[in-house]
Amino acid sequence: MAATHACHLGIKPGEYDRMIATLIPHYGELLRAAAAAVDVLARSAPTVVDLGTGSGALAQRILGVRPQARLTGIDADRAMLEAATRRLRGRIQTIEEDFERVHVPKCDVVSASFALHHVPTDRRKAALYQRCFAALKRGGMLVSADCFIAASRKMQRRHRHAWLEHLQRTYSPSRAEQFLRTWATEDVYFTLDREIALLKNAGFATDVAWRKDAFAVLVGLR
Repeated sequence: MAATHACHLGIKPGEYDRMIATLIPHYGELLRAAAAAVDVLARSAPTVVDLGTGSGALAQRILGVRPQARLTGIDADRAMLEAATRRLRGRIQTIEEDFERVHVPKCDVVSASFALHHVPTDRRKAALYQRCFAALKRGGMLVSADCFIAASRKMQRRHRHAWLEHLQRTYSPSRAEQFLRTWATEDVYFTLDREIALLKNAGFATDVAWRKDAFAVLVGLR
């Protein structure tokens, strides 16, 4: 089962928005870039399905660029869905379910931020992308803001060091290292080219809308 944001990171729902930026480099920039991709590519009043919606941070930014969007958030964590509903003042419908198992409603946009790295294998990721492709209307898009590791070992080490530096702005060096070691046992970060290949195999045309260090906004077009 895909872990939810707050439970996975050990954050209480009420503290999520404050703490997540201390853990994830470029977090706000990533979400803005994902919303900007929607602004460029999506219909004027899209139906949006947000996978692993968490506190609704990405959904809120999408609503900022598409005020007439109709939002559905899918998450297995009831407390986070309640937080998203409060954040968006009822502008989001919610489905309390694992996004790997639930039916993805027909939509114009499938979005995700730091959710899809909980899908651990090529087979399961491929199946999810195929389900998303089938759910999207013609001209629709998938947008994922996440960690996509570099292909080379040297670049992976450089990106890991940059992530440690970010964590150490708030946490001790030992605590920062502990975070990365723990996440390495729980998360599965595919390389960017591997993610792109899985999207293309599912039928998507792909673009990289934004990238910095190990983080990127990946777009799949139907």
